[in-house]
Amino acid sequence: MHLLPIPQAHEVLLWAVKAAISDLQTEIGHTDQQAMREDLQKRKEILSVIFARLGFSGNQPQSL
Repeated sequence: MHLLPIPQAHEVLLWAVKAAISDLQTEIGHTDQQAMREDLQKRKEILSVIFARLGFSGNQPQSL
């Protein structure tokens, strides 16, 4: 996946997605409403796919 021409952009994007996944995991653990938990879990799954695609793009080293 090629998104940004700036060399550091890939690393920063990986860091931001990883942080968002971590934040969602915490929020899921603190949410009582089932519907909200399911929505947060879906968002986390989507971000996990994005993280995997960014991390294994082969274009940039993985340094997280």
